[in-house]
Amino acid sequence: MKRRAFFILALAVFLGAHTLAGCEKDEQTENASGKIYFLNDAETQLVSEAYEAKATFRDAQVQEYIDALEKEPQGQSRKKLLPDNVAVIDFSFGEADQLILNFNANYSNLSGITEILIRAALVKTFCQIDGVDYVEFYINGIPYMNGEVPVGMMKAGDFIDNTADSEYYTQSASVSVYFANEDGTALRESHRQVLYNGNITIEQLVIEQLIGGPIEQESAAGMYATIPAGTQLSKINTKDGICYVDLNEKFLEKLDGVQEQVVLYSIVNSLVELPNVNKVQIRIGGELRKTYQSVEMPEMFERNLDLIETEI
Repeated sequence: MKRRAFFILALAVFLGAHTLAGCEKDEQTENASGKIYFLNDAETQLVSEAYEAKATFRDAQVQEYIDALEKEPQGQSRKKLLPDNVAVIDFSFGEADQLILNFNANYSNLSGITEILIRAALVKTFCQIDGVDYVEFYINGIPYMNGEVPVGMMKAGDFIDNTADSEYYTQSASVSVYFANEDGTALRESHRQVLYNGNITIEQLVIEQLIGGPIEQESAAGMYATIPAGTQLSKINTKDGICYVDLNEKFLEKLDGVQEQVVLYSIVNSLVELPNVNKVQIRIGGELRKTYQSVEMPEMFERNLDLIETEI
């Protein structure tokens, strides 16, 4: 009887230990073996370093990545991702498996391509952690805004994936952009395979292609620019299928020989070609305008198929 009682006790201890181990495993993640990202010296590209997290718990892995990103990178021609005066105050997790990073107020001073690159690097870095599907930014407890619109939750796929194993990011993407026809009354579609350096959103890439205008082959096919020279993209963000585009006031200048509707819908139709975009809001100088030159501007644009030429 004593031996049987001892056996039952030992079995209970064994099962109890395995039950506790199972519960503990639910709170753990696999060791994250991947990359951390830094800026190049010119702040025009991301560079990466291989990194394997030592921590096993999700919270500890996040903190480990934060600590790693605050250190100077090991390689040459690269700089720390966050400036010395920008810091993550704390972090938490949301119900949608999003990591919420709460920065100090100095993050708001970041702008332009530098801010986009930093944002892309942080999202790509932390989304490698098991249990982190999205990353959301806060500034002193307030959601990070793109103009008057919260940036919201971002996933690694919102930023174009690296297509090469090189140390520097080389991107490749297929996009469709719309330019004006010969008399400026309709749109003609161009399919482009773009290879470039940097790490920006696919939406920004589309706008930059439009601003750059037709290449030689497209011009020969009767395609003309739709964006006035000097136009710059200030901000761009997509949330819930709506792409918010903010251009500088150079965009208001009249483009000879191109109808206003063609100008506006070259942007809208090009962006709506993207699978995550259904509607577009265009701001100029950070403001919603009721009119663009002589035409009314709706708050939200939808694709306009009537302006597209089906044959050239």
